[in-house]
Amino acid sequence: MKYTHTLEMDNEQGERCNVAVAFRADPFKRFAGFTSIHSDNPIYSEDLNHLEQFIRMDKDKWVTNR
Repeated sequence: MKYTHTLEMDNEQGERCNVAVAFRADPFKRFAGFTSIHSDNPIYSEDLNHLEQFIRMDKDKWVTNR
């Protein structure tokens, strides 16, 4: 299934980022990968690991994208 989620996080430079992501997950809501990431400030490679963790923790807030 396809989902979207928005969140705020700090990037590795300490800048606050408003991030909107689209991603896929299986029917049991196991994360399967990003399809797009949009942020108002840069997102660095280390931030992607944290972003995935934040997405997994917020799975009750995911919005189905049809």
